[in-house]
Amino acid sequence: MAEPHQEEPMTDTLERPADTRAGRAVSRSTRLALIGGISAFASAGLIWICRAADPHVHYVSQLGATGMPTAPVFNLALLLLAVATVLVDRATIARGAGFVAGWPVATTLLLCGLCFGVASVITCSPGCPVPFTPGALPQDLVHISFAVLGFALALVAMAQVAALRRRPWMRAASVITLVAVGATSLTGAMIALFRGDTVLGGNLEFTAATLAIAWFGVFGLQVAADNRATTRRDVSAP
Repeated sequence: MAEPHQEEPMTDTLERPADTRAGRAVSRSTRLALIGGISAFASAGLIWICRAADPHVHYVSQLGATGMPTAPVFNLALLLLAVATVLVDRATIARGAGFVAGWPVATTLLLCGLCFGVASVITCSPGCPVPFTPGALPQDLVHISFAVLGFALALVAMAQVAALRRRPWMRAASVITLVAVGATSLTGAMIALFRGDTVLGGNLEFTAATLAIAWFGVFGLQVAADNRATTRRDVSAP
């Protein structure tokens, strides 16, 4: 006599599609974080290529000013940074409550990316004068305001990641980068504001920008690594 057919438990039937969807979401967020991290490093590389092409430029935004030969590549680099920031933002959202310090890190990253996106489209006028000084145009105020706000939000994101209880080395790297970027950018801004040594001020600004962009790259790769580790644990779980 044939044995009666045993139906598969309903709980297994319900859990498998859910697990599959969760796995796909983690895999997608891993790719987003990886692409975002690589894009950030590519952005920094393009900016330094522009700097090498015209070493007489003192300040970062001058590379993208109207009429500059380096403007197309530099503004592409700034747009690439905006894309990288938003991609990492999407990846952190996929982790749910994993990246929250006061408010979601993703919120800070999204606003930061939007600022860089606006700054990449609305560029400085020739020479990139300081707003409200002789020769400055409204576009200078818009560009510099969004660029400064973008990097200020980058500092906020660093502080948030430094407050997270995960990956001690990433927390330490965020604190070190936060202090370094804050100190160099503030010093460079003061030098520019009071019309001091433009060479020194420019070098400090390039240093601050490079450190901040590199942090986005490292953070993106860290998010990707965390997601891969989550995937491996899920696969090995009984």
